[in-house]
Amino acid sequence: MADAPATLSALLRDVAARHPEREALVHPAFTFGGVERRLSFAELDARVDELARGLLALGIGRGEHVAIWAASVPDWVPLMFALARIGSVLVTVNTALKHDEVAYVLQQSKAIAVLHTTRTGHNEASAILDALLAEDNPAVARVRRRVWLQAVHDERPPPGVAPRAAPDAVPPGAPDSVQNLAPGGAPCAALLDIEALVALGRGVSAEQLAARERGCAPGDVVNIQYTSGTTGFPKGVMLSHANVLHSGTRLGAGLGTTPEDRVALIVPLFHCFGCVVCVLGAWCYGATLCCIPHFDAGSALELLEAERCTLVHGVPTMFSALLAHADLPRRRITTLRAGLIAGAPCPPPLMRAVAERLPCPGISVTYGLTEASPGVAGCAPDAPAVMRFETIGRPLPDVELRIVAPGSVTDVPDGEPGELLVRGANIMVGYHDEPEATARAITPDGWLRTGDQVVRDADGVLRIVGRIKDIIIRGGENIAPAEIEAVLREHPDIADAAVVGVPSAYFGEEIGAALILRDGARFDPDAYAKLCTGRIACFKVPAVWKHVTAFPLTGSGKVKKYQLREQFRADAPP
Repeated sequence: MADAPATLSALLRDVAARHPEREALVHPAFTFGGVERRLSFAELDARVDELARGLLALGIGRGEHVAIWAASVPDWVPLMFALARIGSVLVTVNTALKHDEVAYVLQQSKAIAVLHTTRTGHNEASAILDALLAEDNPAVARVRRRVWLQAVHDERPPPGVAPRAAPDAVPPGAPDSVQNLAPGGAPCAALLDIEALVALGRGVSAEQLAARERGCAPGDVVNIQYTSGTTGFPKGVMLSHANVLHSGTRLGAGLGTTPEDRVALIVPLFHCFGCVVCVLGAWCYGATLCCIPHFDAGSALELLEAERCTLVHGVPTMFSALLAHADLPRRRITTLRAGLIAGAPCPPPLMRAVAERLPCPGISVTYGLTEASPGVAGCAPDAPAVMRFETIGRPLPDVELRIVAPGSVTDVPDGEPGELLVRGANIMVGYHDEPEATARAITPDGWLRTGDQVVRDADGVLRIVGRIKDIIIRGGENIAPAEIEAVLREHPDIADAAVVGVPSAYFGEEIGAALILRDGARFDPDAYAKLCTGRIACFKVPAVWKHVTAFPLTGSGKVKKYQLREQFRADAPP
C-alpha cells in the first residue's frame, strides 16, 4: 500500500470516505452482556471526533501522554484514534499489572491522564488507582484526569464515590458526573464516565479539532508500549505513526486483506499484536474488526462462527485452547482462510492442527518485536506448509535484515547462526527517557539489535534458533527475570534468586526460579509464590522452583543462566 495515509487519523478519514457504510468495529452481544455494538466506518469516524473533542475539553495537550488500562471494551480502539487525532500519545497498560507495576508505568511514562475500566482482568483497576491517589504516590503526581470506560459487559461504576466539587481539578463546564476522589475532599484527578467526556466535548468546535489534527506528522510518537528489556524494568517503546502504519500495511498486504475480510480480535489491545497487527492490519484495507473483551476460548470460537471471521491472529497458547475446547466440534467454522501465530515459539504439530482442525488453512508463523512496531518477517497464506509452519519466512517489504556474530556488527554466512539485526521505517523512535538503553539497542547507522539468534538459508528464509537476550516469553508475554528476582530476594529466607525460562508444551516457556537459601531456612515454594502474588502479574509468578547451593558463574561473577536452564531441563519429568 504505497499511498498509505501518513497518520492514524488520516487513515481513518480515508477509509471512512471510501467505505462509509461498511462495518468497521463489531462488539457482539454474546460477549457484552446482551448489548451489541456495530459501527460503520462513518459512524466510527464520528465517534472518534466526539471523543477527540472531549479530550480537548479536558485540556489534553499535544504530545502529552495518556494511559489506557482496560480490557478490549467498545471505546478502546476509538480512544486510540481520538488520542492520535489530537496529537497526544497513547500509553498502553497491561491489564494484568499489579499496584507497583502500574505505578512504575504511570510514573516512567509521565502520563497525565488514565482511561480505565472498573476491572481489568482479575484486577480491581479503580481500587488500585484510588489507592495510588490516596497514598499521594509520586507515580500519579502528574495525573490530572481519569475517565471511566463503562464496559457494557456487567460492569458498574467505581463504588463508594460521592460527587464533590474540586474547582481546581474539574475543567470549566464539566457535567455533574465529574467526581473528586481524594480523601477529605482535597483536589485530585477528576473522574468522568465516557459519555460525560463526550458531553464535555460539545463545547469544542470542529475548527479547534481540525487545527490539532492538521498539526500531526508521520514522525510524531503516537504510542508508548512497555516491554521487558534486558536490564529488568520495563522500557517504554516509543512508536510513531509511520512505524505502526508500516507494520499495518505490510502485514495486511501479506495476508491479502480486502474489505471483504472480517478479522477476529482475540488478543489484547495493549500489545502491538492487538492495536497494530489486528487493528491497523484490518483498517489499512477496509476490513471489519470483530472483538471480544478478553480471551476466552469458548467466546473466541463463538465469535469465529457467528461473525464469519476470515482472519484470526494469536499466540500459540490461544490456539491450543481453541483446539482443546469442548465447543470446537459443534462450531461451524467454515470461513477462516488465514491467520498469524506469533509472540512465542510454536511447535509445527500445533500449526498443522490449527490448519486442519480449526480449520484455518492459511495459518503461518510470523516474527516481530515491539521495538520493530512489530512486523519483521512472515509468510504468505499460500506459501508451502513447511515454510509457514517451521520458519518465520522472509523479511517484510522495506525491512532490511543482517545476521551478525553476537555482540558485533560482523556478518555471518548464510547457514550459520547469528544475532538478527533489523533496519527500516518500522524501527522505534527509541525508549522513553532512556537514551543509553536506546543507544545499546540501535546502532549509530540505525540497526536494531533484536537479541534473537537466527539462521538464514540460501533462499533467504529465516529460522529462529534461540535468544541471546535474557528474556522469557511465556504465552506471548515478555518477562524480565530481574523484576521477579528482586521480589524474591525480599523474602527473609532467600539469600539469592535467579529466574530463567523453562520449556513448556503449553506456554512455550514457563517461569523457573532457582533459589539459594539462608542457613537453616526451609525450602517453601508456596511461601515464595505467595510473596509474588499481588506484587507482580500472575503470569510472572514462577511455576517451577529449585533449591541450589550455588549458581554457575562466569569469571566476572555473572550467573550463567544457560547452564541453569539446562539444570531445570535435566530435572524435568520425562
